[in-house]
Amino acid sequence: MVQHGGNGFFQSTCIDFSANTNFLGIPEPVMQAARSGLVAAMLSQKEPGGTLGGHIAEWEGVQEEQVFCGNGASEIVRSLMQVLKPKKALLPAPGFEEYTRALSMVQCETAYFYTSPDSGFRIPLEEFLESITEETDCVFFCNPSNPSAQLYDREFLNAVLKQCEKVHARLILDECSLDFAEHAQDITMCSKTAEKSLFIIKDFTKMFAMPGIRLGYGLCTDKELMEQLNSTAQPFGVSAVAQRAGIACTKEREFVQKTVKETAKERAWLLEEFEKIGITQAKGEANYIFFKSRPRLHGFAIMHGVMLRDCSNFEGLLEGYYRAAVRSREENEKLAEVLRQWQNLA
Repeated sequence: MVQHGGNGFFQSTCIDFSANTNFLGIPEPVMQAARSGLVAAMLSQKEPGGTLGGHIAEWEGVQEEQVFCGNGASEIVRSLMQVLKPKKALLPAPGFEEYTRALSMVQCETAYFYTSPDSGFRIPLEEFLESITEETDCVFFCNPSNPSAQLYDREFLNAVLKQCEKVHARLILDECSLDFAEHAQDITMCSKTAEKSLFIIKDFTKMFAMPGIRLGYGLCTDKELMEQLNSTAQPFGVSAVAQRAGIACTKEREFVQKTVKETAKERAWLLEEFEKIGITQAKGEANYIFFKSRPRLHGFAIMHGVMLRDCSNFEGLLEGYYRAAVRSREENEKLAEVLRQWQNLA
């Protein structure tokens, strides 16, 4: 079974830094909308005041027919693979494990592009472009990268997209955590959705702290592909609760702006504390920090009330790499204290 961040067994005794969701929690209007969805669950799935896809289209600045909704980003990936049925896919490593799992379900060959710890696992553009060949059917790319927290600008991504178009490959771009980054509007490729080779994956899970309300969406202008996705999708696949909550999310731009500001402040504080503690190999560009320490930190942290994401099960990583979500100042101080104790044991 694929291991992810978040472990209910320890959440009652630990501050959960393993799951990279918004520490500000669910906005109250979204919570109220989700509650109203429980009542709506007894009625028709049709929502008053417009569809979920229509609201997301307005939120993202695209057309409604360019939006495909599902139960979280992972389901979007699986649905996409079931339709595309690629023969060979290219994945940067380390990277999100669900891509590999979805590819294995359609017997797709996976080629990994391994990155180096010497560069903080940052992808070198020219070498990456050379690895996208005529044999490549699709390329998965996560921005910012998970778990290594590297952020790539639009110039980099445009070059990758251009190479994909050249060899007739599909670029599947995961932007699920991009909204936490400063100046995300200057980086997102949503403005490039006119390119049929591009499929963008996003969700509401992380920004609006609602992993239990599964809601993700894909953006693409390939009309034939979108029709195939919709025709093969489960009828009424998105619950009434998720629909109501999702529509409410699209009205929370001020909440997103507040989140970006608070996240940037706390991320900067944590990175500074990491350096003071002596953890120099740390990187953060979204709402999580990727860092290197010694093996067995994960167990030590749990015993001291902090749960980290042990990244040793990511392709291309060995023991000693961890990911920590950015949380509130009080919680971040607790994390810093635990890491300080750990470093003092060396």
